Amino acid sequence: MNEEKKRILEMVESGLISANEALTLLEALEKEPGQNARKERRENLLDELIGLAQRFSSSGQKQSREFKSNAYQSRDKVFQFVQSAMQRVRDIEFPLGKTVEISHVFEEKDFVPRRIKVEEANGNFTIKPWKEKGVRAECHVKLYGADDEDEAREAFIKNSVFYARDEKLSFSVGLKLMKVDTVLYVPEEALHEAAIKLFNGSFSMHDMDVYSLEVKTANGKIEIKRSKVTEFEGETGNGQIHIIDCEGQKAEASSFNGAVHVVGAIGYTDIKSFNGNVLCDVKAGGAHTVKAQAVTGNIEIYVPKDTSMKGVLRTNLGYFQLPEEGMRKVEEKEEMVQKMVRFESEVQALDNIVIEAETKTGSVSVQEITLPATDDKEPNGTDSPSSTADGE
Repeated sequence: MNEEKKRILEMVESGLISANEALTLLEALEKEPGQNARKERRENLLDELIGLAQRFSSSGQKQSREFKSNAYQSRDKVFQFVQSAMQRVRDIEFPLGKTVEISHVFEEKDFVPRRIKVEEANGNFTIKPWKEKGVRAECHVKLYGADDEDEAREAFIKNSVFYARDEKLSFSVGLKLMKVDTVLYVPEEALHEAAIKLFNGSFSMHDMDVYSLEVKTANGKIEIKRSKVTEFEGETGNGQIHIIDCEGQKAEASSFNGAVHVVGAIGYTDIKSFNGNVLCDVKAGGAHTVKAQAVTGNIEIYVPKDTSMKGVLRTNLGYFQLPEEGMRKVEEKEEMVQKMVRFESEVQALDNIVIEAETKTGSVSVQEITLPATDDKEPNGTDSPSSTADGE
């Protein structure tokens, strides 16, 4: 108990939390001393997870063919451990006594933002377009430790910022013991820049036009649908990243624990996952480079038929799958610690794509598909690979 109080006072001294937040934490410690054990378990769990990832990554290059069966078992254990560990982390909230829920709306009429900046510790954030000339943020707030709605509303307004001036919109919530789920409505006009930083929460956006979009969250899913994003950068520690039916020039997406799926016409795609499958479904429209990396997951890449390809695939324990026709292997190696194949199309086409894919324990598949002419179905009436891919 004394050690926890000392840590809270140090956080106040360093400016990480306010005096009111420290008082709330101290009162919670007095009321519920059992919360120290939960916090300690959470910290130990994260430390164990990070250590495991470092050990697994450093030992990946030391695997040899004669130990493949053991390596596959180790891969499955790592996959199951990370999944269960992250689920336990996700389920841990801040059970600090009574909670109060309120709703609040921020609104600025006759305002069209060109830049959006969001910072939030806990809660999901969604951006939606609308036909109005103005911005509106609908917030559902859950405050831990408040006695009534008036106190909760006062604390939320005092510790949040909604600033709309000079074509810039800033929204942030400073109180860490507060969960705020926000839906932000913005005009349909194109945004130049949006930067979203969350700690514990998911982000979603659809039917938007943004030049530069940056999304980072420690624990949450990132989902973007039917949007034009010229430059995208997304990162999550625990959660999936789905970029579906989008177009742009560049997309970089990384998840520690979760699948990464990119479907659309994107020029340069760079996607990574430590513990999850990686999928890139390239649609027609200027795509030229695909880079994909995974540790425990498989990699699937789908390219439009009649597009010429060249690239290199690598794996330690898995296998390769290339189109049965129209492809030749320029170089193929199967060494003690890694397998590699370098390939290229036999016939050059107008559209060219360079592919680089590497996974430690999974497999790599590169396949050609025929793009639908009028709808999202394949000619034989089945869904496209991207619509039925496993979300794990």
